[in-house]
Amino acid sequence: MLSAAAAAEKADRGAKLLVDKGRFEILLISSGADTLMRYPVATGENAGRKRKAGDCKTPEGVFKVTWVQNTRGVMYDYHDGVGPVEAYGPYFIHLETPGFKAIGIHGTCPERDGRIGTRDSKGCIRLHNEDLLKLLDHVFPGMEVEIIPGPEDLEEDADLI
Repeated sequence: MLSAAAAAEKADRGAKLLVDKGRFEILLISSGADTLMRYPVATGENAGRKRKAGDCKTPEGVFKVTWVQNTRGVMYDYHDGVGPVEAYGPYFIHLETPGFKAIGIHGTCPERDGRIGTRDSKGCIRLHNEDLLKLLDHVFPGMEVEIIPGPEDLEEDADLI
């Protein structure tokens, strides 16, 4: 894997990430609008756009990558009887999400890896660790991340339209 500096040098500065909550996918889109990578993801366990902290919904809109954190050894307890696990996988891509803290794109632990492709997170976008590592070579601070709703999200948010 490239160092952060090397990845930033190599990165297509017009590239962006697109998260489709309805299809449970993240796509790396080139500056020329080509899909370069496509991986399955888990999103917030509740449908709809994030309205308040703790609602377990993934925010929607256009955000920016602020930084990438090495999360190896960072533990979290889901209070599911398993105990503390490395819930974020090897890295956490922090997003600037006004009004909310600690929202991002990250890997997963073995206990939750089988839940990729479902609504299972507290609001973040979760990938298989091997997919996250491939994607990281193309991620840089300031990169645009667009998160779009799926049909279930739109139905849940009908009162906002």
